[in-house]
Amino acid sequence: MKIMKFLAMTILFTTFLVGCGDKGALIEKDYYVQINEELQTPNSNGHFVYALEGYDKDGNEKVVSFFAEKPYKKGTIVRVPRSLEGYTGDPKVMNVDDLPENVKGKFNQS
Repeated sequence: MKIMKFLAMTILFTTFLVGCGDKGALIEKDYYVQINEELQTPNSNGHFVYALEGYDKDGNEKVVSFFAEKPYKKGTIVRVPRSLEGYTGDPKVMNVDDLPENVKGKFNQS
């Protein structure tokens, strides 16, 4: 009986992992952040680490942490995909014109 439960749980868990294997399936939503300082020194892994206030497409605020291989210039607006588990995908530089309407007014655009 215990073996049957173990096998059933293993099959369910494996099915869940296969179903979620597509990276896009794990993405909760995108957050938009504006770089507020120029980082000069990477961390020990050679990445630049950011923790900034970000906004989803509806304008809801959340602190978003992410890594970048190169530092961004101050004032750059970046889209950061964020998953349910907290994983952040590859950040992408955005133009102000491409931002959702609820986000455009949140950033200093000078």
